[in-house]
Amino acid sequence: MGNAGTLFIISIAAAVLVVGTFFALIFLALLSYVVKSMYPPVRRVALWAARLDNFLPLLILYVVLIFLIIIIFVLALKLPTIARLLLLLLVLVLVVVLVCIGTLLGLAILVYIIRAVGWLYRRWKGLLEGIWAPIMRLKIKHDVGKGKDKDWTTHFAEMRKRLSEEAEQARRKISGGGK
Repeated sequence: MGNAGTLFIISIAAAVLVVGTFFALIFLALLSYVVKSMYPPVRRVALWAARLDNFLPLLILYVVLIFLIIIIFVLALKLPTIARLLLLLLVLVLVVVLVCIGTLLGLAILVYIIRAVGWLYRRWKGLLEGIWAPIMRLKIKHDVGKGKDKDWTTHFAEMRKRLSEEAEQARRKISGGGK
């Protein structure tokens, strides 16, 4: 029963560590997004961590540290009290390092998400602009031709003729011939 209880406690601790790190990453990512304009060094660190030659080693180190913490914790349970305390102190230091690396990974993932959203926006923006102009032309044609049995060119010809007549009247008034 003692081994099953110990295994249960270790598995609960590992699950809490992983889930807690996940939520800490989400919180830190949102926090860094909000304060990026107020605190530019966070942005520079996030861009550094997002470089692929930095991101992959950080990710590998993060996974290795998780396994190392679990192994040291299991070993600490089988050792005498003083050795156990030293190993648990080592686990505590490794957890702090793990949280720091997790923060860097969270910032890097946030940079990747922002880049993906920007890329998708640029792609969709071009598509929507390509669709928007013809739709607006059709709407203008429809609105101008409402209630009339005229086509587009006939309507503009009439508008041009009316404007020409109004311009001619204005010229006559200015020259003094149309009093």
